[in-house]
Amino acid sequence: MNYLAVLFFLSATILSFGQAPAPDGTKGIPITFHATSVRQEDSTNCDPDKCSTKKFTIEGYTDGAHKNSRVSYVLTCDETVAYKPTPHVAMACARVHANDDYAAKIFSDSISFWPAEKYTPPPYRALFTILSETEVSKPNK
Repeated sequence: MNYLAVLFFLSATILSFGQAPAPDGTKGIPITFHATSVRQEDSTNCDPDKCSTKKFTIEGYTDGAHKNSRVSYVLTCDETVAYKPTPHVAMACARVHANDDYAAKIFSDSISFWPAEKYTPPPYRALFTILSETEVSKPNK
């Protein structure tokens, strides 16, 4: 076998083992999320005799993969208070405020603003569902 062919084969094999695995959406990718708008409203997602739900909607962006781009998002999260056996938050949404930056993790169809440390429920921590995701150009300074 040709010396160059062997060298090429070994180099390609070593490089393929050194590459990071492709993101599959299960571990989350760290991002910095800038919130531009936050609102909440009552939701009708549950029986009013058993629970109440508030829908939180966040608009914001992250810097894009390209130098002059960013990705704009609209996110929602439903926070549920169950009334039985005693009133308690069954599903909690993280709190964010407009004009602030947040460390977050993006998954295949959601974004988490919760810290990464070990946590034992209750309440369960809900993620924000991605309703809209759009690449836009950064404004000129």
